[in-house]
Formats: sequence, structure tokens, C-alpha cells
Amino acid sequence: MARGKITRRGSSRGSRRGASSGGGASTSLLALGALAVVAALGGAFWWSSKDAATNAIDPQTLCPTPAGPVGMTAILLDLTDPLSPAQHSQLMAWLEDEIDRAPRGTQFTMGVVSQDRAKWGATDPLCKPQDATSANSLTQNARLIDTRYRDRFLDPLKTRLEGMVSASGADRSPIMESLQALVSDSAGFVTFDGPRRIVVVSDLLQHSDVLSFYRGGDWDSFRSSPDYQRIGTTLDGTEVQIYQVPRPTEGVKDPAVLEDFWMNYFERQGSHIPSVKRLGDL
Repeated sequence: MARGKITRRGSSRGSRRGASSGGGASTSLLALGALAVVAALGGAFWWSSKDAATNAIDPQTLCPTPAGPVGMTAILLDLTDPLSPAQHSQLMAWLEDEIDRAPRGTQFTMGVVSQDRAKWGATDPLCKPQDATSANSLTQNARLIDTRYRDRFLDPLKTRLEGMVSASGADRSPIMESLQALVSDSAGFVTFDGPRRIVVVSDLLQHSDVLSFYRGGDWDSFRSSPDYQRIGTTLDGTEVQIYQVPRPTEGVKDPAVLEDFWMNYFERQGSHIPSVKRLGDL
């Protein structure tokens, strides 16, 4: 009988020890779970703060703030005569590709070649913001980012381009003068220390008081003129892309002087050798 009582007491004490041990394990698991939740919340807050700091932009220009643009692209449009439907579609595709390939944070400005000085200069700067492809799935709303990208950047920029890709019907084509006005009026372009790019859409037929190919002007005649001294080096280190619009060159004594002139002109400005693509429709 005594042994039976002893056995029962031992069994009871063992049960109590087991219950006590199980309660401690449960408490530890709960503590670890709480720590995991706190760590997850802390991580989410850190990532959210990091994203907010990384993606902070100016509400008007959409440019990164406070660092500013990471690159600059200025587009000059010289369209005296209307484009054919094929040329128009091709040009818009090329220009949209320029936008797509530009890094996030690139500033875009645009200008036109005009015989009216009042139309020279640059549009208000607009920077390429983050798009949905680079959104953080944990801390960002990809749909909202995509909406902002399209509504506030891509669509307004394409609307500007469509409005400017139209014939001006001008009698003169002061390309050099309009280009320098665009560069000078593009916010921060002249002094920018990062990547710079000039995109020129033109037939390259300079025709102004400074120089006219229709009057037999060429690089040699320009270099010996007083106006040559007005060329600066505002395009030092700049990439240059020319989309050449084929035009009749009646009245131009030697069409070959066009390429020679512009290659020398951009070299004198300090830019890289221009890349040239012809906007054909045949």
C-alpha cells in the first residue's frame, strides 16, 4: 500500500513538472513570435523609409530631390514641311524609344527651330519618374506608381511632342541659333556635370543671316566669318543624336557640305561625334 502511494505521488509530481515545462516552452514560442512580428514591422518601416527617401521627387518637375536630375536630354525639332504618315510614325517611335531608354531621373526639355525668336527656348523641364517595373512589391503600390508615370510624365511629354512635330511653314531655318537657345534655356543644362544628350530632328538645312546653305555657305566660309567667334563649348562631352529628315536640296550648291558642316560644328562645340539616322519613307 505504501509503495502504491509513493508511486502515485511520483506520478503526480512528474505531471506537474511536465505541465510546468510545457508552459515555459509555449511562453518562449510566443516571445519569439512577438519578436519576429516586431522585426518584420521594423523591417517594413525601414524599407518604407528607404523607398520614400530614394524616390522623393519635386511635385512640379518630378525630378529627384534634393539631388536633382541624373541626366539631361534636350530635343530640338526642326520641321518646316509636313512629314509623311510613315515618317511621322517612325519619328514618334524613335522619340518614344529615347524616353524608354533614358534612366529614371533624366530631365527632358524640348524646343523648336523657328524664324520667330519669341518661339526659341525650352519647355518646362520634366523628369522621368519611377515606373511600375521597379516598384517594391512589399512597400509600394505598383498601380499607383504606373498611373503617376503615365498621367504626369509619359502622356504629357508625348502630347508636347505631338504638338511640336508639325510643319512650321517657316521661310528660314536658324538651326544653330535655335539649338543654342534650347540649350541655354534648359534648366541647368549648360553647367550640368552628368550625362547630357542632344536630339536633333531636322533636314540640317541651316538658313539664316549667320549662315545659309542656299547662299553657298559651308564650314570654310563660316569659319572665316566674324560669327565663327560666337561658337562656344556649351556641348562639351554631350552625346548627339540626329534624326535627319530628307528634303529636296534645290538651291543648295553642294548637298555634301551638310554633313561636313555639322560634324565640324559639333566637334567645335566639344560634343561627341553625332550619330545620324535618316527618317525615310521609301
